[in-house]
Amino acid sequence: MGKPGLVEINAKEDSFIFTVETTGAITAYELIMNAIVVLRQKLDAVRLLDDDSDLGELGAHLGGG
Repeated sequence: MGKPGLVEINAKEDSFIFTVETTGAITAYELIMNAIVVLRQKLDAVRLLDDDSDLGELGAHLGGG
């Protein structure tokens, strides 16, 4: 099926390619920038925890519980 060698795909280990679509209420750029802010806040909250026993719901989620 298909033609071997017609398309070559080379994945980069340090990259992600994805498409962002919005309803038009905000631009895709604004959506990504807002998402980065939220992600940083969540990472900061995790970083503040001094050990795994303090992870609470996150620890339960990561542990499969």
